[in-house]
Amino acid sequence: MTEAEVEDKRITLVEAAKKVRDGDGLFWGGFGYQRPPIAFAHELVRQKKRNLTVYTCGSEVDLEIMAGAHVANRYEIAFSAIEALGLSYNIRRRVSEGALAVEDFSNLAMAMRFLGGALNVPFMPIRSMMGTDMVRLHRYLGDKKLEVMDCPFTGEKICLVPSVQPDFSIVHVQRVDMKGNAQIDGILGEDIEGSRCGKKLIVLAEELIDEEEVKKSPDQTEIPAMYVDYVVVLPYVAHPMMCHDYYDYDLEHLMMFHKMSQTEEGWQEYLENYILGVDDHFGYLNLVGWERLMELRAKKPWGY
Repeated sequence: MTEAEVEDKRITLVEAAKKVRDGDGLFWGGFGYQRPPIAFAHELVRQKKRNLTVYTCGSEVDLEIMAGAHVANRYEIAFSAIEALGLSYNIRRRVSEGALAVEDFSNLAMAMRFLGGALNVPFMPIRSMMGTDMVRLHRYLGDKKLEVMDCPFTGEKICLVPSVQPDFSIVHVQRVDMKGNAQIDGILGEDIEGSRCGKKLIVLAEELIDEEEVKKSPDQTEIPAMYVDYVVVLPYVAHPMMCHDYYDYDLEHLMMFHKMSQTEEGWQEYLENYILGVDDHFGYLNLVGWERLMELRAKKPWGY
């Protein structure tokens, strides 16, 4: 097959965000400081998307951005904070205003929900939640967050959590080829299960590589092309967070973000300056400064 005959799944960040409709559900990849698709969150804000439901385990700044800008009105998550710095102020404000609903699960429960969606089954069993107040409070509230049943094989009580099959999965990786074969270094989080549970998958990558390079290290292709619908290639997708082997987190920017988001006025100033005040992702990177971005580049062999 010639290069011209290879299906090229690449689109721009703007085109990718346009595919998300108001009211859609999104699996949101990354874990903590590692590989969050923050550039995609910025673009959703610039396009004024509304009423999104986001499913994830441990995203941080990106959840703060989408809550603060009224892009998302529901989160089903395991936790949210800005680790080592403090609380999620935007999320707390939007919840207190009634603008955001947050449904909490354990990290394992969310991972099992993504796995269930990938397997195309309606629910998944999980034993560990039987020891939590989530089961007790669920019974009191009478919602459909989970169910407890008698195992038909052992007779023991077991917790069931609903699987997740959102409209899109959004996953940030280190490398991808034109066909969509995506390679991930370092922590995987729930991105393998999450990449397979959505109806469509958008992969954001730091680097475009040749298919021949993919063939040299097939063990690193965590997401094969057959799962991928669209590919966006951009540098510093996760800034101010990190991408293992590519760049470290920007502690100065994170501290500034967290301090400004303590108040609605401070958050609005950040929003206007760093997200709405630039035309695109490269405008954001220019504002951060390329000298600063180059200082964050990973130093081999440490990966950060």
